[in-house]
Amino acid sequence: MPTKWTELKNERARKPAVQAGYARARNAYRLAERVRLLREARGMSQLELAQRMGTTQSAIARLEAGGTYPNFQTLERVGGALRAELVVEFRDVGSGPTAPLATAVATGVRRVVRARSRSFGKRSVRMRAKAKKVAKKR
Repeated sequence: MPTKWTELKNERARKPAVQAGYARARNAYRLAERVRLLREARGMSQLELAQRMGTTQSAIARLEAGGTYPNFQTLERVGGALRAELVVEFRDVGSGPTAPLATAVATGVRRVVRARSRSFGKRSVRMRAKAKKVAKKR
């Protein structure tokens, strides 16, 4: 039995459930960071992004803090509001992005996302127009 905190921490870190939790948190943080950086590069505030998406500023803040795990539809809305292509990719663990399976899967996913994002653009325009009307009434 470990007697020191570092020993206990190291022992727990080797457990698969703990490693899975860290991986999930790391992915959420990376996504959140990417959304924030893209929003800032576009010169938009959280409120402006929220209005384009038809949501609240606090929802965007939670997303950018990595505190939520957004579904695919939400990611599409973020991409549409930021005028960015959503790319979902699976990689073989430990093989890097150039592994044949990862490349084939990523190519297929990109095709699906591009096809879906074309129809999403029209909805996005309607949602922005609706958000502007609501904002003017206030």
